[in-house]
Amino acid sequence: MSRQPTSPSPPDDGSWGRTGQRAVRPAVAQATREAVGTRFGEAAAVYDRVRPRYPDAVYDWLAEEVMAPVRCADVGAGTGIFGAGLRDRGWSVVGIDPDQDLLALHPEPARGGTAEALPLDDESVDLVTVAQAWHWIDPIPAAAEFRRVLTRTGAVAIVLNQLDVRVEWVLRLARIMHAGDVYRPAWRPALAGFADPTAAEFTFTTGVSADDVVELAATRSYWLRNGPRVRERVEANIRSFLSDEGRGLAAESGSLLTAAGEPDMFELPYLCLAYLTQRRS
Repeated sequence: MSRQPTSPSPPDDGSWGRTGQRAVRPAVAQATREAVGTRFGEAAAVYDRVRPRYPDAVYDWLAEEVMAPVRCADVGAGTGIFGAGLRDRGWSVVGIDPDQDLLALHPEPARGGTAEALPLDDESVDLVTVAQAWHWIDPIPAAAEFRRVLTRTGAVAIVLNQLDVRVEWVLRLARIMHAGDVYRPAWRPALAGFADPTAAEFTFTTGVSADDVVELAATRSYWLRNGPRVRERVEANIRSFLSDEGRGLAAESGSLLTAAGEPDMFELPYLCLAYLTQRRS
């Protein structure tokens, strides 16, 4: 695992999605958020099984930056993947998500709610975390809610796990999967009433088979909002790529793991971006 990128950023040709500019509106349009944002529960068990966990280094970084003890609200918590690492460090965590099917797999305590209408008392938490959910949030009302529920010395942490598209075969795979926009390391979140964020980035890999990649695609919003014909096409394209051209590119980059008589396994590279912004008085 590394805290610094080991390969150059891709060219600024639009293929990477988000620029280095600050975002003051949600990345996903309101109509899409309303239609798709609570549909991840359709694949809750698969989501919990195949979505990558977060590197230990990001929790270590937060522990260094945030004064303990910490009462934490994990917003957009889903099945509790990010919150588990916070609890492992002895922090008190309540998960918040609008999708009840996802929350059914979340360890207690968890509550239904959104970033724009948090089911929390005023000044009741020291830290708000938003992991893998920033693009579903409208930052203008969310900032006001974060300020309301945070103590005067509280902070917001935004964490993003994304495919490391600086690696050629991963960039190609992300396009086939319709994995969504990714954030450039230069990007910074903007929240009214909060200081300029500090940032860190970490790299890690996770071992996957072609079957795992198909299941991973099945947890993406593109898959969830489309029907069987589109899903079948995406699956066929993933399997074709990983058995042919993608397999060769992965081998060239050292990402292909093979064993006699066993299906191919790939070391799928990820980039974890983390931001911490303090509440202004």
